Amino acid sequence: MNKNRLENFSDGVFAIAVTLLILNVHIPNTKGLVNHQLNHALFSILPHMVTFAFSFLVIGVFWVSHHRIFSFVRIADSTLLWLNIVYLLFIAVIPLTAAILSENPFLPSAILLYTITLLIIALMHFVLLEYMLRNKTLKHEALTRDIYKAAQQTAIVGPICYVIAALASFVNVYISFFFILGAMVFYIFFSGKNKVEERMILAAKKEMSS
Repeated sequence: MNKNRLENFSDGVFAIAVTLLILNVHIPNTKGLVNHQLNHALFSILPHMVTFAFSFLVIGVFWVSHHRIFSFVRIADSTLLWLNIVYLLFIAVIPLTAAILSENPFLPSAILLYTITLLIIALMHFVLLEYMLRNKTLKHEALTRDIYKAAQQTAIVGPICYVIAALASFVNVYISFFFILGAMVFYIFFSGKNKVEERMILAAKKEMSS
């Protein structure tokens, strides 16, 4: 099966998920307000805006990871399609958990629900990579055992941070936010500087020249 439809469908789900995030930001009625009342109204939606921006970047991190993983796929089979659908199921859940978190940012259950969702998505990266590696007819030749191990080392940072964040939610919510933010900063600024990225670029160039 051609992987293009899989990637197109996945991109659509990611796009809908980030769009739904902004719908959680409810615009207050600002008609007829004086300036200080407007400031108060805008301040009231600040937690929702912070959660929107943060979750937007989180989904962006997962989109980049998804793109990297499927750059190592030549063709797709039905099992890979369904694994990807399960993955996208939890991507689609992020706006819901983000909405709950924005309403209750200091409640352990809200943080726990949010971090568990992120943890499941992060673990699905391992499932997808492992399935690709074990099926030589599906994977690109660039996905060698060494590249797989390098991808594992990068992918393990997220689950570790999310587990700590989930456990810390019952101790101090700021610790939870720190580790969730730490995972995002790592994947945005540091995860691309390894041999996985280099091999992806080489594989892409080879496909373009063929």
